[in-house]
Amino acid sequence: MYLKNSFILILIIILSCQPVEILKPIEIDTTRFEKISINVEKIEVNKKYNSVFSQSNIEDQIQKSPINLMAEWNNQNILKLGNENKLVINILDASIKKTEIINVDAKKYEEKTLFKYEVFYLVEYELYDSSSYLIANTTVETSRSTTSQKYISLNETEIIINDLLVSVMRDYINETKNQLSIYMKDYLIF
Repeated sequence: MYLKNSFILILIIILSCQPVEILKPIEIDTTRFEKISINVEKIEVNKKYNSVFSQSNIEDQIQKSPINLMAEWNNQNILKLGNENKLVINILDASIKKTEIINVDAKKYEEKTLFKYEVFYLVEYELYDSSSYLIANTTVETSRSTTSQKYISLNETEIIINDLLVSVMRDYINETKNQLSIYMKDYLIF
């Protein structure tokens, strides 16, 4: 009997020592996103958004904030292919919020509260000629949200946030291409 219990105890110890798979967070590389070529000589990116420090705003708690991600994409992926005109890009909002919500669909043993993550982008594109006359402009707005369990690891939280940022950037790029093809189609290079 003692041998049998010892064997079971050793088996439990061995099984509990199995390595835990830790997923690496998604690396956000803006150079892999789509590029837009436009007939301009100069591109100016202005970060006009000022982060609001509140309990729900988490821009200062994440590795790559939405405004830095947006500015990086605009600097690297909007290609200038011309010798006149100026494109001014004003980032008006690039916020990410984390709020606690009630899980109305929770079963008996599930968590009653969840975290909701929301990203919102509002960016203005203005095209000026060499005389600083406004030729065309458009505004691009995109938002996306997701939820997670309340009690998860920091690594899982980072994975969820980075996945959300990648998804909202793809939405934003598609909407930007759509808006620019409507309002600045004569200046786009395909």
